[in-house]
Amino acid sequence: MARGAGMSVDLFGNSLTDKTPSKRPAFMVRKSEWAGRDLYTTEQNDIERFLASLQRDGIELPSPIWEPAAGLGDVSKVLLRHGYEVRSSDIYAYSDGGIDIEGLDFFACDGPMGCKTIFTNPPFNMQQEFLVHALSMGVEVVFFVRLSFLTGIRRHMIFQKYAPAFVYVYSRRACCYKDGAAGNSQKMIDYCVFMWKPPYRGETKLRWIE
Repeated sequence: MARGAGMSVDLFGNSLTDKTPSKRPAFMVRKSEWAGRDLYTTEQNDIERFLASLQRDGIELPSPIWEPAAGLGDVSKVLLRHGYEVRSSDIYAYSDGGIDIEGLDFFACDGPMGCKTIFTNPPFNMQQEFLVHALSMGVEVVFFVRLSFLTGIRRHMIFQKYAPAFVYVYSRRACCYKDGAAGNSQKMIDYCVFMWKPPYRGETKLRWIE
């Protein structure tokens, strides 16, 4: 933590006294069945394509990496195949997800679990809250989200305060699967990957995923 003019600031140089509080939205309801869990699993090949783009551009993804909304483990499995040290957690227990810590509420965690990067496809109904909480931990943050995440007044305010270093846009559409079902694909939606690399304060760079 740095200090300036007697005031505590985060790694981006923002005052900690006016940090937007991160908390679980009131509409998030825990259910025992998969339906209603906001589970949209990630096509593993799309994560492979993103990692290939990072390698092409010479961009490092610091390890260990924490996947705090791991679901069925698709993001984590790809990262592990590429030799990263990965810690996977989820608030729900999925039998085939390879979750290291089941029942872990991301919002109950004050630190990054000893990791240097948070990499996740966050729950759609709480993406913004996930982002604010992740950024408060002072490590690199990688979010796989819809391209429309670029828009919105509240998100624009976050981006002004915490500028993404990169936004990687899929030139060929990526794909997610509702409730983890292969026949329930979301193929007509445009996706991208945001990267925050504190204490980066420059202009956001646009890159393409082949």
